[in-house]
Amino acid sequence: MRDALSGLSNEKLKLIEKYRLAPRDINGKVYWVRRFGNRPDHPYATQRALRNCNIIELVFSFYDLCVAKMTYFKNNFADYTPCKNNYRTGRLEECEAWDMEILVQRETGIVIDLRNLAEISDIEVFREMCEWLELRLSEADACSRKVMGL
Repeated sequence: MRDALSGLSNEKLKLIEKYRLAPRDINGKVYWVRRFGNRPDHPYATQRALRNCNIIELVFSFYDLCVAKMTYFKNNFADYTPCKNNYRTGRLEECEAWDMEILVQRETGIVIDLRNLAEISDIEVFREMCEWLELRLSEADACSRKVMGL
């Protein structure tokens, strides 16, 4: 099990530390689980997923987000800033992708909390959200080009 950490990137090691995950053999496969003293272990990812998935896919899977959401935001990640809420100040702070709780669309300032994103279960509602986000982004882009005189 000690070899489970070898070959993992720094950001994946930080993700493991954040969620206090430990490797555990379940039916011959290594799973990364969070151990609780008063309830069953909660598996977050397989060793294979930790090795093969990028950090955005892992974080999104930890929030139980579907493949469509992972794919959309992975493909459009350059348009977003990963953030987390600082409870002491009540403000959003930029953070590394492994630590994100929230995405902020760079050009518009639209805030997307990953917990709220997880509540969307209808693919049509998600598609409408994507269209709306892209519309807002194109409007912001058109506005900035107008200001720059392009």
